[in-house]
Amino acid sequence: MNAAEQLRIGLIGTGRWGSRYLATIGRLWPESEVMVSDTAGRGGPGPPGPVRWPTPAALVASARVDGIIVASPASTHEPVVTGILNRGIPVLVEKPLTADLLGTLRLCSHARRSGAPMLVGHQHLRAPAYQELRRLIRGRAIKEIRCVAGGIGPIRADCNALWDYGPHDLAMVLDLVRAVPMTVQHAECRVRGPGGEEWTADLRAGATAVRLELSNTAEEKTHRLSVTTADGGSLVYDDFAGHRLRVDGVPVEVSDELPLDRQVRQFVALVRGAPGGKDPDELDLAVAIAQVLRDIGDAAVLSSRSRR
Repeated sequence: MNAAEQLRIGLIGTGRWGSRYLATIGRLWPESEVMVSDTAGRGGPGPPGPVRWPTPAALVASARVDGIIVASPASTHEPVVTGILNRGIPVLVEKPLTADLLGTLRLCSHARRSGAPMLVGHQHLRAPAYQELRRLIRGRAIKEIRCVAGGIGPIRADCNALWDYGPHDLAMVLDLVRAVPMTVQHAECRVRGPGGEEWTADLRAGATAVRLELSNTAEEKTHRLSVTTADGGSLVYDDFAGHRLRVDGVPVEVSDELPLDRQVRQFVALVRGAPGGKDPDELDLAVAIAQVLRDIGDAAVLSSRSRR
């Protein structure tokens, strides 16, 4: 590996997603140096390769890194990422960007002022099957979008099922409808035991009807986005199907590159200052997602009160 390919990456968060990022970097750039820390005060699990730092603050303040990936709990994102932006270090933040709208607004405003590059982990936007779906409906009116996502857990102390599962689906929906304002027509949350939630929401974006069904109590892991066009077309992106894209019921062959691989490659391009590495709409999308999540939550509260 030549010097131009050497990477020094910080990783904050050593849970399920932090471990995936660590494995992805190690597979794509075997000679990279990864510095790891954890918001719970752990240096991080895994093989002896990563360099451990006692706290995220110590890593951010003192480590010589090209960029930092934040995969810690959502409630820690704002203070951790603020410190990274203050140092002008490029950062990739796992979704949700923060745990509420106000935190998202503050963090995006700070990112704009600092000028430091910030990428948000809406990895399904980078999925080859989704990108092909998006290409195929370009210029066609969309009648309906239906998103179904869920699984058994996770149940998080700082992030409900709406904010945990919703960002991925809303990122794709908002990407498809673009600048059309989105309004919530109805939303409901049914509680299924401690921490268990089933969310449904009906939204409107101009002439496009949007339906979200999200659950952390689903028996089978599911993530599917279905699009019906005004001319009768049917396109389905299913992240857990053998063929991730079907058009009018027919499987479409696409690249098998993992969305997370593409996301990390985009971040590395951002770190290296490559053309096209930075998406100017990234911060606007993060804010738009948080606004819709807030509106769905508010609508669900009103729906709950009306049923009493």
